[in-house]
Amino acid sequence: MYEDAWRELREVELDFSRQPSVMQMKILLTLKEERWEDALTLSEQLRSLSPEGGASFIHGAFCLHELDRTLEAVELLLDGPDSLQDEPIFHYNLGCYKAAIGALEDARKCLRRSFNLDERLVDVARKDPDLKLLQDIL
Repeated sequence: MYEDAWRELREVELDFSRQPSVMQMKILLTLKEERWEDALTLSEQLRSLSPEGGASFIHGAFCLHELDRTLEAVELLLDGPDSLQDEPIFHYNLGCYKAAIGALEDARKCLRRSFNLDERLVDVARKDPDLKLLQDIL
């Protein structure tokens, strides 16, 4: 199925390669393939093209975390646009990264905020290996 998605994306890319939505789709496909370095590079490109868009910060931070650069992931999220404060996944990911670096109280606050914004994230959190130490809030 990825081959079909990549083929379609390549066709669209010919005319719209600098469109944020096209770049986001490319990032998502690259993330699904667990090509963290490539997805990080694409996220950086998207961030330079659309610095006020939150997706490049979310995806870039995820890549950094997967590359064992979690402190950088936290910094990147915190450097993101103010609009990220309204995104449940921003708080969820920040909570996961804070838990991974041992800042458990900060992690709890971030996760509670994410759950308040989107209660479906509680179910996601229950299965998240990064949150084993925080089962008390789930």
